[in-house]
Amino acid sequence: MSKKKDVSPQDNDQKFWDLAEQFIEQANNGLENSEPGKIGAAMLYAAARFNAFVVASSSVDRKEYIADMDEAMEYLSKQFRHMLGDNLRDFKENYKHYIKPDESGQ
Repeated sequence: MSKKKDVSPQDNDQKFWDLAEQFIEQANNGLENSEPGKIGAAMLYAAARFNAFVVASSSVDRKEYIADMDEAMEYLSKQFRHMLGDNLRDFKENYKHYIKPDESGQ
């Protein structure tokens, strides 16, 4: 990706965390009217759509955009996998606090 700026939570950027919390809050508010799976799918679609826009709008022209597509796909997929893994491990470690007590003791 020719001139894209890498953004990752490791940057310790407070604006990043504030934005993430706003999206999570909006998703949580949606639980009043929708199923969690539908909200998650909508968030995935929105993230994909917005990131496609980011890649396209940061390209000089369509030719550069097309050349950047595979690299963008690889980068964004890797970032999602990393972030999802971190959060799955966090929920594993904090399940009793986030969801409910684990009666099986595991």
